[in-house]
Amino acid sequence: MGAEEQEEAAAPLEGKKQQKTSKDVYFCVLPDKYEPLIEEGEEEEEERRRRKEEKKRKRKKRCKKCRKNICKALRYSWRILLAGVQSMASAYSTPLSAMPTVVMEMRRPGDSMA
Repeated sequence: MGAEEQEEAAAPLEGKKQQKTSKDVYFCVLPDKYEPLIEEGEEEEEERRRRKEEKKRKRKKRCKKCRKNICKALRYSWRILLAGVQSMASAYSTPLSAMPTVVMEMRRPGDSMA
C-alpha cells in the first residue's frame, strides 16, 4: 500500500512544468582595505605541485645518467663482440696451410723474446 501512495504523490509533480523564475541579485561595494581570504589549501597545493615537479626533474636527470652509462656499456660490448666475430671469421676463412705463416707474421712485430 505504501507504493501506491508514493505513486499518487509523484503523479502531480510530473504533470507540472517548471515555470521560469527570476532571482534577486544583490550588489555591494567592497571597502578599500578588503583582502580576499587565501585558503591554506591553495598554498599547500602549490607547494605540493612544486615538490612533485622537482621530484620529476630529479628522476629524469637520474634516468638520463643511467641511460647514458648503459649505452656506453652496450657500445663497448658490441665493439668487442664484433672484433671477436671478425677474428673468428678470418680464422675459419684462411686455409690451414697459410695458418702458420699468418701466426708467424703476427708474432714478429711484437716479438720481444729475440
